[in-house]
Amino acid sequence: MISTKHRYVAHYLYTSSSGYLKMYGVEIEGGRLARIFPFTEEVENVEWLPGVIKLEMTPEYGLEIWHYYPFDFTKMMPVSGTRRKRLL
Repeated sequence: MISTKHRYVAHYLYTSSSGYLKMYGVEIEGGRLARIFPFTEEVENVEWLPGVIKLEMTPEYGLEIWHYYPFDFTKMMPVSGTRRKRLL
């Protein structure tokens, strides 16, 4: 079985427990969150996503990971044209 690994990095990563973490990324492997990491240097096979990656726990689906762009970094909130794309 081939394991699929995806790494995404954004301006900010948002979690309800930690708030906004600047220049962080997520690694998704086999359909699960494998790790969260600070983006301190170039890493192989990383997709840059402008905006925010949000980790969200839902009762129905468990962990969901979303990408929000564009994003107002002054107010730290989505704008009227923000699109949301599911990563996991």
